[in-house]
Amino acid sequence: ARPAQTLLSYLRDVLGLTGTKLGCAEGGCGACTVMISRWDSAQQKVLHYSANACLMPVLAADSTHVTTIEGIGSVRGGLHPLQSAMVDMHGSQCGFCTPGIIV
Repeated sequence: ARPAQTLLSYLRDVLGLTGTKLGCAEGGCGACTVMISRWDSAQQKVLHYSANACLMPVLAADSTHVTTIEGIGSVRGGLHPLQSAMVDMHGSQCGFCTPGIIV
């Protein structure tokens, strides 16, 4: 990882996880949303929160677990209930921001 690299760039260009998209590059559209999980030693539990991967420096993800749309469900492995609901209710439009909505 490069020091000035965003998490989105690392996910897409280095790891080949292209489900997370670049939309507005300002954190407003949600197409780049990922889930960050980290251990909180004070609370003795894992905390989960969303992040805009287009704005987050990749080095800020050190010691965390990053979940992208690829880690939620797939056609081969089975869709997550949120993905199934999106399909069943025709909730997607063009589909570009759908991964961010699901995450």
